[in-house]
Amino acid sequence: MPQIDDYVHPFAEVALSNITREYPFASHHLARSVADIVPAAEKNPAFANSYDWHSSVHMHYLLASLLGTEAAHGAGWRERAVEVLTAHLSEENMLAEAAFLRGSPSWERPYGWAWAVELDRVLNASGIPELRALGTHTQVLAETVFDLVAAWLPKAAEPVRHGVHSNTAFGLRRILLGARVAGRHDVVDVIAGAARRFFAEDAAWNFTQERSGHDFLSPGLCEADLMAEMLTEDELATWLPEFLSELSPESPALTPVKVLDPTDGQQSHLYGLGLSVAASVMRLAPRLVAIAEKTDHDELMAQAKGMLTRVDSLMTPGLASAVSDEYVSSHWLATFAWEALSLSR
Repeated sequence: MPQIDDYVHPFAEVALSNITREYPFASHHLARSVADIVPAAEKNPAFANSYDWHSSVHMHYLLASLLGTEAAHGAGWRERAVEVLTAHLSEENMLAEAAFLRGSPSWERPYGWAWAVELDRVLNASGIPELRALGTHTQVLAETVFDLVAAWLPKAAEPVRHGVHSNTAFGLRRILLGARVAGRHDVVDVIAGAARRFFAEDAAWNFTQERSGHDFLSPGLCEADLMAEMLTEDELATWLPEFLSELSPESPALTPVKVLDPTDGQQSHLYGLGLSVAASVMRLAPRLVAIAEKTDHDELMAQAKGMLTRVDSLMTPGLASAVSDEYVSSHWLATFAWEALSLSR
């Protein structure tokens, strides 16, 4: 198992490099007129960097998370990191970013929304006074996301089950956790209701055929992650083993996919797939173990322990690529790598 402290400094360097790099930048927004064709920084003064808006948001989240580690104390990059975060996450910039989201209510839904909530959560939970002060600025961004979620979900007919940014379950789980911390019980209730409507009847997910050539998420494991957060203990004891019944240590879903062309931005998503799957396994396997112990279910226990044996091989390619010279990978992968490493401790 890799040692997490070995990655703090290289990931901080990657995050700092990304959030101070303006180009190349993919500006994914709707232009309603020629007036909207302006430099990205005019519309998004905080997050017009790190290749695209959502990657910028979660690279800011990553840097804030890294600053909270022991390895960051006295690090040469610490002061610079605080300076950049303070400049980017100013009150003025956060008001502008929140206004842009309100004016484009389906933009970055739900992936970018989720990372905005995560950024706010980590800042407000930080033990570093400078970061907690920035949390007072990012609250307007998180509250905007909560309001957008509350307006969107009741009108969503079906979930999106793709293994990319638009995946509904991946975003909702993170927003749910942030809404709980923020005391937005209205949003928690809306998400819980939508999750039950979308996923409660699902069973025996097909983990053999779910992958595609540019996935960075497992739709099945994202769904299981969300339901594990909002079902009661008794409900989960029935739902989770049934839903994961087709998943075994030998499943293709638990095997890393070889990236044949690391310069292909879509194919490089597969590095992230290994990392996100590993993270889901580390969250879900203990749930299965607890259920197996309570029900004296030996096969379920073997399944859970077998899933965990796949974590190292799933993580290895993504950990290397997170700090590579290939910008199509390094502009985003370190966030997913950090999450997996944090769970592996």
